[in-house]
Amino acid sequence: MSFDAERLSHAYITDDTYTDDLAKAVVCSAHGGSRGSSRPCMSCTHCDKASRRIHPDIIEISKQDNKLIISVDQIRALKQDIYIVPNDASHKVYIIKDADSMNTNAQNALLQMLEEPPAHAVFILCTDNPAALLPTVRSRCVILKSHSPNDTVDDPEDAEALSEVVSIFMEALSGNNVKVNSVKMMECMFKLDKLDRFAFKAFLAMTRVAIIKSLRENTNSGMTDLNKLLVKTETVLSKAEDMLDLNVSPGHISGFICASVV
Repeated sequence: MSFDAERLSHAYITDDTYTDDLAKAVVCSAHGGSRGSSRPCMSCTHCDKASRRIHPDIIEISKQDNKLIISVDQIRALKQDIYIVPNDASHKVYIIKDADSMNTNAQNALLQMLEEPPAHAVFILCTDNPAALLPTVRSRCVILKSHSPNDTVDDPEDAEALSEVVSIFMEALSGNNVKVNSVKMMECMFKLDKLDRFAFKAFLAMTRVAIIKSLRENTNSGMTDLNKLLVKTETVLSKAEDMLDLNVSPGHISGFICASVV
């Protein structure tokens, strides 16, 4: 996966799907900051070192000595390191493996760094369960979620029905004057109310994929307002996935989506 060189954030939450490519993207030196450039290039010295896991500016923090948690002392040690300038690259990357294993004290210690990080520091919180992190931590990170094979629907008729709901939702986002089509959105919400948790999860995954595809297609079209709406909606759907993980009912979540987007 590639990342926009101009839009790299200072903190991410993701799973193992994107961790390595994201770390490479941060230290990559190709096309340094030029407009429209993407990383990682997979050919520069930094990408090579990152691929061989010998880059001095990519630091991993994980559970030690078979312990069940990442301790607050480990995060405090990280804090002492982040103000030291990078060795080779323009940035330093801190990958926190099993980030959901940080206890509250450790997360609060990390939060202080996420609020005012040095310009050269980028954090990657690696976890399959973002909902286990404090809301204050999640709010300061960009959440990248992969489209899991487990989010697909095997039955062809069910898959076709879900695709129809996704299409209605996407139509609602591309109304006249880049305003949400309220009628289409309500039609979509009515259909979502009839889905079980598994189908609803699949809908969220499929819709986020559709939005990301639209954003890529619109990159050079000058459709700035529409892209802003798509980005906002993708963020809403990400929060909806977190709510589903916390056992909030699909009915309540569909209402949240509608209220947040319309």
